[in-house]
Amino acid sequence: MKRNLLLITLLCLSFGLKAQYWSQQNTNMVGTTIGVDQVSIVDSVTVWVDGFNGSGVGGYIHALSRTHDGGTTWVPGTYSGFGATVHSAVLCGVTNSKGFCVGYDTVAQSASYWKTVDGGATWTTVTGVLNSSSSFADGVKFWNSHQGFCYGDPVSSYFEIYTTSDSGATWTAVPTTNIPVASSTTEYGYNGFDCAAIVPGGIGFFLSNMGRVFKTTDYGATWSLTATAPYTTVPNSGKIYASSANYIITSSLTDVTNDVWSWKYTTDGGSTWATFTPASGNFYTYQMCYVPGTANLFVAASPYSSLMGVGYSNDGGMNWTDFTDATYLQPAGSNIQCLGVGFFNQKLGWVGNYDQATTINSILKYSNPGGIVGLQSYSLNGNDLNIYPNPGNGKVQIAVNGPSNQDVTIRVYDLTGNLIFERILNANGVSSTSYDFSNLSKGMYIVNASSANDQINSKLVIN
Repeated sequence: MKRNLLLITLLCLSFGLKAQYWSQQNTNMVGTTIGVDQVSIVDSVTVWVDGFNGSGVGGYIHALSRTHDGGTTWVPGTYSGFGATVHSAVLCGVTNSKGFCVGYDTVAQSASYWKTVDGGATWTTVTGVLNSSSSFADGVKFWNSHQGFCYGDPVSSYFEIYTTSDSGATWTAVPTTNIPVASSTTEYGYNGFDCAAIVPGGIGFFLSNMGRVFKTTDYGATWSLTATAPYTTVPNSGKIYASSANYIITSSLTDVTNDVWSWKYTTDGGSTWATFTPASGNFYTYQMCYVPGTANLFVAASPYSSLMGVGYSNDGGMNWTDFTDATYLQPAGSNIQCLGVGFFNQKLGWVGNYDQATTINSILKYSNPGGIVGLQSYSLNGNDLNIYPNPGNGKVQIAVNGPSNQDVTIRVYDLTGNLIFERILNANGVSSTSYDFSNLSKGMYIVNASSANDQINSKLVIN
């Protein structure tokens, strides 16, 4: 009787359908033809963005902006002190007021490391970190408002890496004993927004010109190399993205003139690499981001005339689906140019584009309570439990995101109450996994997730 009453209760649950919601916001950056090419998300309401000169003529436009209310208002800043020939290679917001930036001087061909504590109104170089005469700053990433790392080219055979646990107030040099030795005197990194990647939980990566992937799983305290390298050399520039310590995507610019990239990926943490070749949909290659809290969801964008737009992939980039919105993404019946991408989770994100009609410096906000791929979201013992896509074809992702260290037991029942699946997830940090129920009959099933102190029930629909 207890089981039947539970099923009756479950059948009364409401079920949300997939939807997409886009709006346009004005970043208020000064100037025209500015493209938003970097989106640095601090939290659900705090975002920093960088703008560049999209006209194709003239010098650099030193433009940035930030919001602390989810984009309702944007406050522009400057890169004061950078100089006319220095552009912002990597922008990283840490709090509403504090941010860091790697600058690159195209004339002197030097790099520098900067900070602001007043929301980008003024900038100063970071004392003693990546700014010595032998340093060449490459990148900076933060996992949260406290923990981050910055890195630069090798000095005396070791990459220069620093970590912080106090929002960048102080930086600690990683001992060379915790860093792999450079492969040669000519190994170096690249400074660019997507030349390094982070995944929640202290996982991070950067790619060198020798095709080697450097990896940390403890917030930058120690670094190792993947067992094999995706390339023998990365001659011009490289990109790296990841959804976990095991799933990594890399790209090497092999032909600057024709903008040709060689894409690789690994599912085993870099023991083996394969050519990354999406099977279906439009793969937008300008910039990509992993969506935190999901198993393997990525968003990618492109402004190129040959293929412009923004899309998402729920399977690590193998298959892509375009975002659609007749008002903002396809206002004239075709895709607009899209640039930088950043998502807080699969309910909330921002995509940069060019200013519209020379009247506003535009960025597009995605806000959808249902999530990108039919997300079903619940609260379990203070954690977020996400099940998606739902409805779907039976290939389901289940992600637990929260601070609890309690195990979560996932059980799936048919409508007669028969248990057909059971597995345990650990909810310490972020834990996610995928299940293939496509062999089950089409219809509705019941998902029960329970911890020591709480449980939730939801519907799973297989089409």
